[in-house]
Amino acid sequence: MTNRKLCGFDINGWRDFTARNWRAVPGEEEEIGPTTIVPSGPLSSVVRSGDEKTGIWIGGPQADLAPHGLGGGWGEVGRQERRVTVRALLEKKEADLDRLASAFKGSAQGAAYNVVSIDEGQSGGEEAQEHLLAALAKGKFRNTTLVWRPVLAALHAIEEGLVAEGQRVGIVCHGTAGLSVQKLLMRAARGVLAPERREAALQLPCALGYEHLVRHAREAAIGEAGFSARTAHRAVARSVARAALGLTCRPEVLRMQNSDWDTLDLSSFDVAEVADGPQSAHDLSDCDVVLVETLAEGRLKARIGASVKSRNPVIDLPATAAASGALIAAGRAARGEPIYFDFLPRLSTIVFAATGPTNFDLVRPDETLEAGRTYRSPEPASLAIPAGQKAVSVYLRKEAAEHPRKATVSLGEPLKDQSRVALWVEQKPAAGRARIFMEARDLGRNFTVDWEEAQEDARTWSEIVDSLTPRASIPNRLVLPCAGQAWEESNRAPGLFDLLGQEVDLDRPDWNALAAKLAMRPAGRYCISSDGDLPPEIRQADIERLDRLTGKAIETNRRRLRRNNPDEAAGNDALKFLTWQFRRCPAEVADWLIDCIQKGSRTHPFTRHHASWKLIFQGLGRIIGDEAQEERAVALLLSSRIEDWVWERESACMAFLLSRSATAPLLLDRHSVERLVQRTIADFRMNLGTKYTRFHYAPFLMAGLLRWRLKEPVALVAGIDPLAADLLSILDETEKDLEGVGDPEPKLERRRDKYLPILSDLKSELVGEGANPDLLLDIYSAGGG
Repeated sequence: MTNRKLCGFDINGWRDFTARNWRAVPGEEEEIGPTTIVPSGPLSSVVRSGDEKTGIWIGGPQADLAPHGLGGGWGEVGRQERRVTVRALLEKKEADLDRLASAFKGSAQGAAYNVVSIDEGQSGGEEAQEHLLAALAKGKFRNTTLVWRPVLAALHAIEEGLVAEGQRVGIVCHGTAGLSVQKLLMRAARGVLAPERREAALQLPCALGYEHLVRHAREAAIGEAGFSARTAHRAVARSVARAALGLTCRPEVLRMQNSDWDTLDLSSFDVAEVADGPQSAHDLSDCDVVLVETLAEGRLKARIGASVKSRNPVIDLPATAAASGALIAAGRAARGEPIYFDFLPRLSTIVFAATGPTNFDLVRPDETLEAGRTYRSPEPASLAIPAGQKAVSVYLRKEAAEHPRKATVSLGEPLKDQSRVALWVEQKPAAGRARIFMEARDLGRNFTVDWEEAQEDARTWSEIVDSLTPRASIPNRLVLPCAGQAWEESNRAPGLFDLLGQEVDLDRPDWNALAAKLAMRPAGRYCISSDGDLPPEIRQADIERLDRLTGKAIETNRRRLRRNNPDEAAGNDALKFLTWQFRRCPAEVADWLIDCIQKGSRTHPFTRHHASWKLIFQGLGRIIGDEAQEERAVALLLSSRIEDWVWERESACMAFLLSRSATAPLLLDRHSVERLVQRTIADFRMNLGTKYTRFHYAPFLMAGLLRWRLKEPVALVAGIDPLAADLLSILDETEKDLEGVGDPEPKLERRRDKYLPILSDLKSELVGEGANPDLLLDIYSAGGG
């Protein structure tokens, strides 16, 4: 027991009840005594009494009896603006805090502890909580606590001995839009039984909702004529509210707009006939007891109870259950006993870990907290802010919010050095929004992060996290350029123009001379680009000669394949001529080469000589352009024993594919990349201590693997991908080996001077600081093309 005044409010706007532990005795002081229930409503309102200057707003039972705002028939007093419904005030359609406070003061004031019911769902969200708390502060209510309606129903049941420790209790609450279902665990804490709330209530919209019931009752009151000035007095009649909640209705005499009298009789209207329950029943089979809480009475209340399906006991609570539960909660607050335990809506931000950006829960999903106590993040999020920044951007995600948000906090001055800021949350259950704080110790300042001012981001949380992932640079796709100059004669050899004219009409063209000319690279440019393009200045007549010779080369190789009898005079020269046309080469040639590799036979017309395999693999890497062929070639290479690859065959072919194609890197998965990294390391290692004559394709393959970042943005980045450490290690070994040569011969010295800058660029790529987009072209040039 306590000798302090306690009050429990269930001010909901549909049918209000206030429970208090004192009573006023006429002519004497107030005395603490039995519980007093003060009803108001149904469809309660607040009314304005007096003139514009001295008038005050009055709520509670007095507002029910007042004629204020009931229409012109009541003269000046009846003006519409003199009456505002409590529902409108709670839903912030009318934002004046004085008016909302009057709804509470009209029922009780002066209590030392006040507990107020709040609905679960949209009408009880954080904004509604803050609005309600602000009104209570405006009304000077002390020690106010908001408590969820199902919890208050459970506290009433505990007091009445209807539930026991360890039971899981289902509470079905009647609400604005239908029903809600909550499940609470009864747990013992400091000598009392207290409900534990682990999740938000499930909302079941249906025609049982108070809003729907009131609309039907109002339609019955105003009749088929509909709402108008002639029926306005019926729309606000007290009978409408009583009929909507299934209360007994007697004929009601109303004053009309013209001061005549009208009688409204809704005694025969049965709202239960238009009140349909939810289409699908919620599973309550895991509940030991089910409580049904509603403000309705009679057949309507029975209809609501009947909509609840449970194999365990279903108990109907009185309409005053929430108010009496609120008074019980106020007593517990006064005695320092736990009222209930609540989960907090999950609140997350994004931090950068070793693996990149990741979710960080400021409020953990499994946290529960005793009502009235303040939760603080057990571990703050730590954010690194680069030097020079004037502001910090923080992404936030709330469990109940539709979209995440981005908050920007100004630091006031640019950071001189990289700094860390700490981010944490403080929150109380059912007490409005979480307070988000940021501390920048290096600046000696604290900041508040405002969720409301943060910019909404329509992307999903995972999309935002992904967008913050460090994007390591990706070397440009290798495109070997062409130029008309390569077609012209030189001091050493005739030009392609001359060769086309000489060879086009011959039965046996000099394929070797043609192939050699196409393979030349004067001034770093070919006759045909690696994408298969021709210089724009080439005349149509020369293009036609090239096409005729290409056709002859195709037919030559078709004959060889059909007869399985290689033309010993020409050998693979016609095939070589085709492959040095790069992607301009007809697509069927790539199929020939893939088939040849797949068979792996030395009796194949293309492979009668062991040295021919270099042309087969490198030729395939040069000409392939069709994505289906590309997929087939990559799969074929990966299906072989990578440990047995030859540096100028399989390694070269894969390096060509990964470096020249926009799509080949996308065909790799993590397992294949791990295998290719080991092959790359092996190709590097075979050159240590040598003259580096077999080195060209090793850096080429490594740089080609960097293009897997098209698929995995932080692949092969040191500190994130462990494979990067292996590659950095072999690069360090190679650098030391090349630099350690005391007096190298001229050829090795030239190779060293070319490759050391490339090794440096590769290391920069691996640590995420790549700055040479043309790395692949530099590697190609270092090897002499």
